[in-house]
Amino acid sequence: MVIFEKCILYFRLILTHIIFPRNPKPPKIYFYDNGDVVAQNGARLENLAATTLLKRLHFIEDYYGYRVNMYYVRDKDGREVDFLTTINGKVYELIEVKNSDTNVSTSLKFYADKLKPMRTVQIVENLIRAFNQGNVLVTNPIEYFKDPRNLYFLYKNKFMMTDIQKALHLG
Repeated sequence: MVIFEKCILYFRLILTHIIFPRNPKPPKIYFYDNGDVVAQNGARLENLAATTLLKRLHFIEDYYGYRVNMYYVRDKDGREVDFLTTINGKVYELIEVKNSDTNVSTSLKFYADKLKPMRTVQIVENLIRAFNQGNVLVTNPIEYFKDPRNLYFLYKNKFMMTDIQKALHLG
């Protein structure tokens, strides 16, 4: 499998160390080319979300110089969230991907309460109109990914100003 990773056919997503510092869960595997996913629509959508998020995070890292990471979250009770993104070590987003279920995932709610991310999103492929349920945005992939600057601007407005103020001793 390592040779395929070195040939840039897939990438690994590891379990977050934020909650589980020594958890030996296996990584999730995502293909760079969505055409390589032979599973059902749900797996294809999750793979598409993973590659799009990875591209967005790489842009933020390359252009703005921030340290970015993407993980998945899963505990011993089986609660799992597909993606957790961090920027400069701070939890930015929790993202769950669903094919058609518009009910907010109980795992997503659990980890949103526990981790207090800046943004919590459930992406639903067949959703016509986005809505908020509590602090969770339920949206479709087109609406979520249509503006690649969203991630950076939300991050800048919430985290960056306090970091800059501390560095310049203004805050």
